[in-house]
Amino acid sequence: MSKKSTRLIVVGTLYTVLGLVALAFASATTFAAVMTLSVILAIGGIAQIVYGIQGRKTGQLWPHVALGCLALVCAVLIARNPVANTMVLTFMIGFFLFAGGLAKVIGAAVERTTGWGYYLMNGLVSILLAAIILFSFPVSSFWTIGTFVGVDLIIGGLSLLGLGYSIRKARKEVVRSMNSLLPETYDEIEYEYFHKQNAELEDEHSGSDEKRKDKDSEGNSRLH
Repeated sequence: MSKKSTRLIVVGTLYTVLGLVALAFASATTFAAVMTLSVILAIGGIAQIVYGIQGRKTGQLWPHVALGCLALVCAVLIARNPVANTMVLTFMIGFFLFAGGLAKVIGAAVERTTGWGYYLMNGLVSILLAAIILFSFPVSSFWTIGTFVGVDLIIGGLSLLGLGYSIRKARKEVVRSMNSLLPETYDEIEYEYFHKQNAELEDEHSGSDEKRKDKDSEGNSRLH
């Protein structure tokens, strides 16, 4: 448990630091994220094509090959012009944030279920973020994705840190409770043993002294 909590704390700290770096260099993070998306699409496309070739006898060749080729084409298009694709992705993020936020606001206002105020607040925040992104477009293309990546890394890092410290605290409490149930140390047991032995010897000596005094008193009474 100790190694696990330490590992979580180390990884959480690393995530948090990377998130702060991503926020500090949001433009570079945005470009890196877009290029990473291109690489992921390329790997996924190749995997789809390979899977389709392996399953050609079961009729899975053309669907998987088609999806794989589509993924490869998207990867090439993103890699050839990452700036333009960053703008497209940013606009899509703003549009989906606005649409999702509007749906949450309408749903919360109409349904009025338990906790609808929090749902309404969530929708309003999404609409606010969408407004910031769309009204500052295309400048927002250079920092939106990087900011989202940085915030996600920081939240993930803080979550791992909290989990790691919680596990460490729980471990300390378990160890403390187990120590309270354990027997005394060897020195304490030895001390109590010899203390008990000395007490028994003193009781024996005091008993023999009393017997001797009784005999002496009996002898004196007989003489008198």
